[in-house]
Amino acid sequence: MKIQTVVLILGVASLLYGSLETQQTSRSAQSSASKLFARAKPDDFMGDDYCLDCHREKTVNFKASAHSAVMNDPNLPASRRGCEGCHGPGAIHQADENPEVIVFRKMDAKESSAACLRCHESTLSENHWKRSEHAKADLSCVSCHQIHPDSDPDLPHGALRKNADTKKPVFTARVESKALLRADEATLCGSCHGPQTAEFRLTSHHPIPEGRMLCSDCHNVHPSKNEKVSRAADRDKCVTCHTEFQGPFIYEHDPVAGHGGEGCAECHKAHGSHNPKMLNSFSRGLCAQCHTDKLSNHYPGQTCWTSGCHAAPHGSNTSPNLLRP
Repeated sequence: MKIQTVVLILGVASLLYGSLETQQTSRSAQSSASKLFARAKPDDFMGDDYCLDCHREKTVNFKASAHSAVMNDPNLPASRRGCEGCHGPGAIHQADENPEVIVFRKMDAKESSAACLRCHESTLSENHWKRSEHAKADLSCVSCHQIHPDSDPDLPHGALRKNADTKKPVFTARVESKALLRADEATLCGSCHGPQTAEFRLTSHHPIPEGRMLCSDCHNVHPSKNEKVSRAADRDKCVTCHTEFQGPFIYEHDPVAGHGGEGCAECHKAHGSHNPKMLNSFSRGLCAQCHTDKLSNHYPGQTCWTSGCHAAPHGSNTSPNLLRP
């Protein structure tokens, strides 16, 4: 009986210790912004008028931002309204013994993004943000977005200033920046994605430099739980514009149908290529990537389509070998 009692006591103690440890871990995992707002009292929120005394220019300019129209809604809780909705309660900031405030560009990327996601969880949950390529590259929301219209327009790691001379000839079109972006979309993405920017210099490319397309036409910069990474999804993006290749065809080319390989990327470069139609290779070399048995003795000296045979490389409704009708 005594042994059973000891075991029971040890079991209860273990559960209590585990619960306490879980709570402590949860508290330590909270972002600094969440902790600040969690301990704020209703009286700690003072309103934007108090910000004018020290931050007049920023407070006035904020009224021209896209955020302002939403955050000035009097029906919002004080923790989501005005300057204090982003930077924290004014009374805590004004206290001499604890002048705490959220400064996005002085925080590390994880803390800065967590502060934004307090309100933008419907756009992107914290878990999905952590798994995104941007988060893995140690970028934050403010690496791409500027909240105040008069913010420093420089891009991540000083890229706008450093690469201004080399980027300018690539993106020739004058495209206005979208609200809250720190530059027009092509320049913004190109400030980090140098290899892809270089591909837009090639003869055959998607018309990003000319301003007829945007990076976000193909790429989702805010991935959600509904975003499935698959070759079929890539193909679906391509046929949004290239509808003539969508099919369905009676006889399908396997990469186009998504049955294997890299999908459209099996034959095409996504950003730009030396070859016409943004092909990975030219002449027989393209088809020979897969059809190696045909390389040496099948119509030598001609391409698979100029020979007059395989004129339907995406699919055919008449020929299982994708021959000309």
